[in-house]
Amino acid sequence: MSISVGPSAAAAAGYAGKAYGAASAAPKSAPPTDSTDTSSSSSTNVTLSDEAKAYLAAQAADDPPSMATLTANARAWFDQQYASLGVSSAMLDGQVAVDLSSQTRATLSAVATNAQSQFTTDEATAAAKALQARFDDAMAPHVVIARHTGDYASLYTAASDYLDAAGADEKSTPAWQNQKQAVLEGIAATRANFGKAPVTDNDDDPVRSVLHRTSAQTPAAAGSGADALSASARAMLDAQASSARDNGKELVFNSGRKTGQQVDFTEFDNRSLAIVALNADASFSVAEAGAAKAELNQRTRSGVLNAFDPGSGGGLKARPRRCCSNIPP
Repeated sequence: MSISVGPSAAAAAGYAGKAYGAASAAPKSAPPTDSTDTSSSSSTNVTLSDEAKAYLAAQAADDPPSMATLTANARAWFDQQYASLGVSSAMLDGQVAVDLSSQTRATLSAVATNAQSQFTTDEATAAAKALQARFDDAMAPHVVIARHTGDYASLYTAASDYLDAAGADEKSTPAWQNQKQAVLEGIAATRANFGKAPVTDNDDDPVRSVLHRTSAQTPAAAGSGADALSASARAMLDAQASSARDNGKELVFNSGRKTGQQVDFTEFDNRSLAIVALNADASFSVAEAGAAKAELNQRTRSGVLNAFDPGSGGGLKARPRRCCSNIPP
């Protein structure tokens, strides 16, 4: 007898289990001598549809390893990495020294929370950084969309979905529960105030943390060349534009405008300002170049005035006064 299981995955799994149980329980017998006699059969054959096979495979894959297995495997993996790389810690000089890209989210969560006290502080820190990087990567496109559409509710919803994809062990941790609560509060706040990121004032809010990191300015290192300074200045202006959008505003370059968020050149040194003002590589808009030139001119004027200002050590205080006119210099 041949049985074909239809496309219902749940029914397929249930029926397959019963059918295999019945088949294994049936006694084996020799084939009938009379080929025309169909009253007896040596076995029952079950043919699974592709949908049923896929369902059973998914069920097997969804059966997570125990916490003991996760921690034991992770512990062995770290030890093997140290022996192979010739290092003794997962963190060196504040940087992650092992490649955790092959580790599952469940494993990283177990290490980050030091499950069963199997891991060092550096290993937990490295795993937490890896988890954060994966969250940041998953949120990156949603951040871009939110800043250009003002739909921060969808960004928080994406973060909620990402958290919901965690395993049961991760969901049982205080860190996950605090983040989930913060995200739900963020969703409510964004729906009440469209067009800007909510000010949740919650350190557990993972979305706000991503927005802060991606709108932070990083000046170029001292002694950088022109290309590095130009790239750094471009990134710093983009970061300010992102911050403005998070605040529901537009970054503006004209001090006379009453609306918008004014550009802030405080973190720009004079070389960076000059590169923006000259705009030799056309990396900046006319408004950006003009604002940089105005800031550079203001600094130059201020420097000249300070040179003659007694209050800042310039002017008359810069030279000692002679008490008598007949004393030669």
